[in-house]
Amino acid sequence: MTYSTKRFDDHFEVILADTLESQQIHYQLRYQVYCEELGFEDKHRFPDGLEYDDWDAHAVHFLVRHRLSGKWLGALRLVYHHQYQFPFETKCTTYHPLRKADHQSSVEISRLCIVKDARKLGFIHKHSPNPINTESTSANNVSFINDFFWLNRSLMWGLIRTAAVYSRQNEIKDWFVLIAPSLAHILTKGGLELTQIGPPCEHKG
Repeated sequence: MTYSTKRFDDHFEVILADTLESQQIHYQLRYQVYCEELGFEDKHRFPDGLEYDDWDAHAVHFLVRHRLSGKWLGALRLVYHHQYQFPFETKCTTYHPLRKADHQSSVEISRLCIVKDARKLGFIHKHSPNPINTESTSANNVSFINDFFWLNRSLMWGLIRTAAVYSRQNEIKDWFVLIAPSLAHILTKGGLELTQIGPPCEHKG
């Protein structure tokens, strides 16, 4: 199953990772980002190079791939409740207890990650269909930087839009997310309606 948006689809594709092979790629990307690049997770807990947890058995997984190079660049998962509990409820509290109906009509969005190669300026220069000469003029430099920021935001929003399409098709009404204030600000500016349902908590920094 493939989802697309207009400009995003020219360069990338997002797939539903619903096979064993694609889910292995998903876990590999998470290991690369969360264990090796960012150090959020202890790599020694995952000697097979796959970052996963018990919640993956209750989740759907998505991957984003760069069309030109074939590189897998990012991932995201939507987690369904298990026995009327979401992952975030094991880490923090809410102002008001969730109802069964809240669990039944919602998912938790998590493991949104973009690999380091896609966060570097060199990725665009190397894989752009029309490479930009970054050494010629300041105007070109500005264009190159703008493309860099477009890439990062586009990958993130491409995954989020895909999750929205999936949610609409499967009658999922709301998302829960454990999120840093800085990313919450970006998502709000991008048009998502976020409501804080609990006090701040400390989770892996």
